[in-house]
Amino acid sequence: MPASAAGNAEPLSGIDRVMAGDIESSSIFGVRIADSFGTVASPQSRIIIGVAVALMCLTLFAIQWMLIHRNTSKDAMVSPQFRVQKMTVFVFPAIYVVSGATLPFGVLLYWLTNNLWNLGQTLCQLRWFPTPGSAAGERKARRDYEQDNRRRAAAGLPSLEEERAMAAREEAKARREREKSAASRNRKQHKTPHLAKRSIVKR
Repeated sequence: MPASAAGNAEPLSGIDRVMAGDIESSSIFGVRIADSFGTVASPQSRIIIGVAVALMCLTLFAIQWMLIHRNTSKDAMVSPQFRVQKMTVFVFPAIYVVSGATLPFGVLLYWLTNNLWNLGQTLCQLRWFPTPGSAAGERKARRDYEQDNRRRAAAGLPSLEEERAMAAREEAKARREREKSAASRNRKQHKTPHLAKRSIVKR
């Protein structure tokens, strides 16, 4: 076998050089995955790469904005660290704009796919596992409250408001009974010394 053929067949990280060349020359949406914004000549390819960079920035901005503004407790929002965190919402997407012009299109697609996955995870976290005391936590509490009332209505049970009102009436009734009982004991205690004095005088 010629030396050149042997060199082409030499494995490179689990794949040979021929397969690596095929991967490098493959394209998505008409853009080679090895090309970057500065190396492509077609305006259409530059538009596609620009759209990928824009989507990367938008998804990253959405993820950080939701985590900071919707999943941060109100107590943490007044801290100095929160002001620094708010700056990262704009800083990191700006870094994407600069780096997106130099990175290969394949890397941009990888980052975009990763951002979309993280965005889905963030939406699930905000809906089902939000931070207590945050805006997302308050929304979940309202949803749970309304869902509980719907479940009670379907089962023919009183709503949470009606149950609280009934409990408040029962507590007020029990409190009046205790006050009445305490007043009755006080009256008896006041009468007892007078009766004792009368019996002593009669004797």
